[in-house]
Amino acid sequence: MEHKHRPNHKTEQTTLPDDAKGGELVLKLFAYTQAFAANRVDTLRRREEGQTMAEYGVVLAVITLAVVAALTLLSDNVRSAIENVANILP
Repeated sequence: MEHKHRPNHKTEQTTLPDDAKGGELVLKLFAYTQAFAANRVDTLRRREEGQTMAEYGVVLAVITLAVVAALTLLSDNVRSAIENVANILP
């Protein structure tokens, strides 16, 4: 006598039909991707690389001093160049 497998109530609830198994895989992939993205965002949020406002202030002060020094050194030459152009104009 051949024994046939008959699904009972218990196995029907725990197994998915063949067409729904792909959905389970997509759901697992989505959950993994969401967890991975959340972890990466959290890692980026905690990262403390880059300049702080104090460092930006120091850089701005150095650039300002360089510009003022350049204008001071070149002011006589710039003034004479402007006067030469002004003398040429009628």
